[in-house]
Amino acid sequence: MNTKHFFQSHALAVVLSIIVVLVLVMGAFAVGERVGFHKASFDPNNGNHMMTDAHGSAGKVIAITLPTITIEDKDNTEKTVVVSDQTVIRKFRNTLTSQDIAVGDYIVAIGEPNTQSQIAATLIRILPPMPQ
Repeated sequence: MNTKHFFQSHALAVVLSIIVVLVLVMGAFAVGERVGFHKASFDPNNGNHMMTDAHGSAGKVIAITLPTITIEDKDNTEKTVVVSDQTVIRKFRNTLTSQDIAVGDYIVAIGEPNTQSQIAATLIRILPPMPQ
């Protein structure tokens, strides 16, 4: 009688409901993980979406001879950035021109490499002065 009463009790229904919900939640996470892994396997960058040196650089402006700007990056390597009419130059929310860039400014230049191993910039961000 005690076993029959247990299988008809409200407590068993609650416990079974909780187990079913947990199994469904764990199944949903497993499906999400598999889908994410599957999508990542088609990523040509293998999950590495950081800016590469070939397509951009950041550093201090050390020379300006428009249309080229020479910057020195954190490894003391000089990079040449080519500015064109299509290059967007920004400082905070303001759009500037290439004449607004000065020696000593810190910039981030993003673009494509050209045949001379320069960065043909599509976007240049002028950064605020570095703290001392």
